[in-house]
Amino acid sequence: MLSRPDVVECPQCLGEARRRIATPHLARADSTAMALHDATRATADRPAVVTAPPPPPRRQKFTTNPLHRKLPRP
Repeated sequence: MLSRPDVVECPQCLGEARRRIATPHLARADSTAMALHDATRATADRPAVVTAPPPPPRRQKFTTNPLHRKLPRP
């Protein structure tokens, strides 16, 4: 990056084109995506503290009826 020229020739007008450093358009991102990025950055050094483990998953009802085997599965 240090060996890049400060001035280059413009391919359209053949004039001098100076190098400019610009910021990306970060503010134009979707608000939902930006909220996700903000939440991710916030929890990187301050993770959420929980008071108890999550509740166990609900058990599915199991049937032994042979006719139920013929039903379509979701």
